[in-house]
Parts: sequence; structure tokens; C-alpha cells
Amino acid sequence: MYPRDLTKEILNKIHSREIIFMLGTRQAGKTTLTKLIAAASNFDKNHIFFFDFEDKEYRALFNLKNAGVQTLKNILKIEGVNHEEKSLLIFDEIQLLTDPSNFLKLLYDYFPNLKVIATGSSSLKIKHKFSDSLAGRKIVYEVEPLNFNEFLLFRGEDKLLKIRKLFSEEKNKKSLKAVIESQHGKFLQLLEEYLIYGGYPEVTLLNFKNDKVEKLHSIADSYIKKDIRDIAGIKNIDAYNNLLKYLSVNTGNLINISSSGTYVGISSATIMKYIYLLKETFIIDELIPFFINKNKEISKNKKIYFKDSGIRNLQIKNFNNLDIRTDAGILYENYVFNRLEMEHDILINNYFYRTQSKTEIDFISEKESSLLLVEVKSGRFNKRPKALFEFEKKYKSNFLQIKKMLINQSYYNFSGDISYIPAYLI
Repeated sequence: MYPRDLTKEILNKIHSREIIFMLGTRQAGKTTLTKLIAAASNFDKNHIFFFDFEDKEYRALFNLKNAGVQTLKNILKIEGVNHEEKSLLIFDEIQLLTDPSNFLKLLYDYFPNLKVIATGSSSLKIKHKFSDSLAGRKIVYEVEPLNFNEFLLFRGEDKLLKIRKLFSEEKNKKSLKAVIESQHGKFLQLLEEYLIYGGYPEVTLLNFKNDKVEKLHSIADSYIKKDIRDIAGIKNIDAYNNLLKYLSVNTGNLINISSSGTYVGISSATIMKYIYLLKETFIIDELIPFFINKNKEISKNKKIYFKDSGIRNLQIKNFNNLDIRTDAGILYENYVFNRLEMEHDILINNYFYRTQSKTEIDFISEKESSLLLVEVKSGRFNKRPKALFEFEKKYKSNFLQIKKMLINQSYYNFSGDISYIPAYLI
């Protein structure tokens, strides 16, 4: 079991009172992460208990209606849990309980010696079943497919990991050029694999193309059968699959709900419902347009990106190498979107920029009156993007600072007023 970036962050909260929630798609590594955290914690192994609610017996035991404190004490005793001793309880797929909100509230309020970690694969079902009674009682973490650092770790690429770490920490980035160029070919090879097959842990650990594709199909099939049919009650699976394919083809493009509905053959209201479901089950994410007048952001068309590029490529059945693909630029852009979203905190807002004259900037990241403008190219690119400088000229009086970055395949330069960075370093 390999550590994830979240491991240390969650371990720092392991002795807080709050319930730790881990949300994410199926097979993103939530269960493994709970076991890693349990093993790394200082709870005695005899005081660590794991309950998988996909097991019908556990569901039946903990699903007692109108259960009170004494009933819960008895259930815990049956499972060997002494509620007076410090113990760690892990509940996998908590959303499968009938009333998980009341169950966890009782644990939190009446059993202070028990630390609880709960996982779930659908925020939609969790929102439906959980009340505000857990407000202030929980900390929520999203467990996503592997980021590129974690991907390299799983592939045993320690040297490349150290170079990425050095790049992120070194202030004089020009001094690293020779070192980075020495590993350029290896970086590109692994980034290409990551962009084609994505970052699901089990996929990453497989060595052959057919095995990777079959595993991705298994993940997607499980998601459709368990989450879509069971949670959302969607009966028109064909239309739903057609929408997934449509969004895959149009990744990074403006999505017009009306025309999408016409193409897929379902109503605009259903399209909106399906897109909402895809977001709440951690398959896609949305990017809103940038406006100085923030009211305009609400009504405009958005862009769609996939949380995992392997799942995206599965929908269009294209796992070819990047040099023979027409959508290499889309895969680079999707990668950069996810990387920017990883840095997303309460003070950061990410956007795209497009004018009526079709001047475009791929990404704008705003934090406390400072902007980072990001353009993405899939090839070697050393030109000065006109749109970035036009934007800076137009809006420089509105912001304290505007930085410019061009993320590309292989050009590395920090000598001017724009930073050129190979995608494998971000």
C-alpha cells in the first residue's frame, strides 16, 4: 500500500473529535487509504475495527430503526468494541445505511472515546441522507484518482519525484534546466501514460494496455450499475451513456445545455440532472467563465472536465498514443485543470476567459486580488500568447498582480515576463 498525499493531512486530525469523511468515486483508493491511516495511527491494532456496509450482514446489524444509545452500545459490544477504550472505527460506504446521519450523531455525542472514519462514493446520496445535525461534527476530504506525484510514486519513479519536489521548492528555477532536460524523455513517457489511462490506483499498477482498459471498463461498469441505477434511479442508461460520450468529445469546450439535449436526444432538464449527478459522483467538474461583474458568471455556459482522463478516454474508446491523436491538447488541458483544482482552497477561484471576439485564455486562477493566467499547449511552444498580454493590459488596474504561465510539452524558460513550464513539472 502506497501513501497518498492526503495521508499525512488526515493523520493530523486522527485524534480530533470530528468524524472524518472521505468522499470519492469507487476504486479511487478510499478503503486502502483508511487502512493506511489506521496502520500509521497510534491506535492499538486490537482497537481498530473495520465495517464494510456493502456487506449485507453489517448493514442489517447497524440499520436498526430508531436505535438509541443503549442499542448502539449492544451492537458495538457484539462486534467486540469496548466504548470506554480509545478505539478507531472505520465505516466503508456509509451512505448505504438507511439513516447514517443519526447513527454517526449518536457515536459522536455519546461515545467520545471512539474515533470514526467514514467513506462514501456519492455525495448525492450523502446529501440526501445527512441532516445538518452533523454540522461542526465532521471534516470532509475528497479522495480522487492519483495525482501525477502519486502516480510516479506508485510506478517507483523516485528520481522523477525528487526533481518535481526540487522544482516546486527552488526559487532560481533557471538553475534546474540541465537536470530537468536529462530526464525529459522519461517524464514525457510517464505523463503520456498518465494522460491516456488516468490515475485510478489499480489501473496504474497494471503493466499492459489490455489489462488497463479492462480495469477501466470494470470501474465504469460498477459505477453505472451501482451508483447510477441504485442511487439516482436512472432508467434510460443509453441516453446517460450518450451524454457521457458527448461530454468526453467536448471536454474543455463550452457546454450549451439546449444543444446538448438535442444531440443526446433528451430534454434540457434531464441533461442538467445528469450533469449534476456526474458532478456529485465525482466523475466530472465544471469551470465557470471569468467576469469582472461576478453576477454574469452565474448565467453563462460552463466548461466540463473529467476527474480522470482514463474514464474520459474509455467513453470515446481511444487509447492511442498522443502523437497520433487529434485531442492531445484536450488531455493536456484536462490535466492542468485538475492540477489547478487540487490547489483550490477557500480563497482561490478558477475560471476560463473568452470574449465575444473569441479571445481565449484557458485558465485564470484568482486569489486575493492576484491573478495567474495559464495557457496550455500540447507541443513545444515558445511564443508569447497574445491573449495573455491583451488581458493584462485591459485589467491590470483591477488587480494587485497578474502573472502569466504557458504550460507546454517541453519548453522550459523563466527569463522573461512569462514562465514556460513543461506539463510534467506542475
